[in-house]
Amino acid sequence: MHPLTLRFVDREWDARYRETQREDNLRTVRLAFLITIAINLVFVPQDLFFFPENAETIALVRALGVNGLFLAILGLSYTQHFRTRWPALLMLGALVYTLFQALANVYGGQPAPLDHAFVIVIFAIYALFPFFYIQAVVTALLATALFVAITLGLAWPPPDFQQAIYAVMLMLTANIIGLIALRRVEKLRRLDFANNDLIDRERARVRELLDRILPKSVAARLRDGESQVVEQLADVTVLFADVEGFTNIAAECAPEETLAMLSDTFERFDRLTRKHGVEKIKTIGDAYMVAAGAPKGSTADARAAAGLALDMLASMSDCRRPDGTPLNIRIGMARGAIIAGVVGDSRFLYDLWGDAVNTASRMETTGAPGRIQVTREVVEALDGAYAFEARGEVEVKGKGMMPTWWLLGPVAASEAAD
Repeated sequence: MHPLTLRFVDREWDARYRETQREDNLRTVRLAFLITIAINLVFVPQDLFFFPENAETIALVRALGVNGLFLAILGLSYTQHFRTRWPALLMLGALVYTLFQALANVYGGQPAPLDHAFVIVIFAIYALFPFFYIQAVVTALLATALFVAITLGLAWPPPDFQQAIYAVMLMLTANIIGLIALRRVEKLRRLDFANNDLIDRERARVRELLDRILPKSVAARLRDGESQVVEQLADVTVLFADVEGFTNIAAECAPEETLAMLSDTFERFDRLTRKHGVEKIKTIGDAYMVAAGAPKGSTADARAAAGLALDMLASMSDCRRPDGTPLNIRIGMARGAIIAGVVGDSRFLYDLWGDAVNTASRMETTGAPGRIQVTREVVEALDGAYAFEARGEVEVKGKGMMPTWWLLGPVAASEAAD
């Protein structure tokens, strides 16, 4: 913060602070005017006994003129133009009241026209009205100068010199005390704003991080306070894609080359998962796992997973290993009931468990480069929309011999090719 004005050095930050204060303090501004009007009404009967001359006129002007103006200013605060320009209304109100009080003291015939009660007005400017720091200082000093100029310039006979000096020093002291107090309050306001802004930024980063590592609907449930996210889903299509020969590639190539190749491949897959509306679950080494139908509420189905699988194969047409040879992938798909949920409390992971997950993994490992191996449940789910080639029975670890199929493509595209 600037040591004199207390403004943030970052202009954008300072502008956001001022905008926030204008919005948040609007109700306080209106309350301040209501309090001022109420206090003014309390002083009306006192005017009749306090002023030796023109008491009835002063009381009437206070009750109707000044309070009427304050009510008008209060009404302006509800207009669109002044919703964020209320500091100008506050300054106008403070200076109008100062003018009234000074003229009332002069024409009310007070023997000591430098009224010590004006100190209350000074403190109200610093404490009651939610001015910004510099605005409060400028308004209070202008009001003080206006009050002193009128009471000294128009009073007749002139006040006693010692009494005038005493009153002026009292008002200057009130300004100094109010300025110091408001300076502390303004610092606290700005520090509170800065801390809240930093907290909001960190929360946004955490929210963005959660949305990156978890499905958005799952991340939202965690942010809403759910300590455990678990769901049982009856119809989920699971897809595994794996880089063929990755172990040899990693052993023969430099780590930087291997990582660059894998990163490029997975970035392609990421774009395709977003295109087809399916959920990327995780990567395990060079394996890429996707689910259609999870988490709960997902509208993706087996057709979305099949379209993704075919696009994955097509995207590899221009991919090369570090040595320049073509890069191939194997894809396996299975469908069935699964359990899904978030595991871990320090490194969140949304994962799937169930026979369909294990089977999809086996479809990938027992498949062939450049092909998509699927189970009977996937064939039935696609319901004639895609063409298949029966592979026959394949031995699957933990399940024995299983009939599997190769996914070829949409039926229309397949017939056109024939």
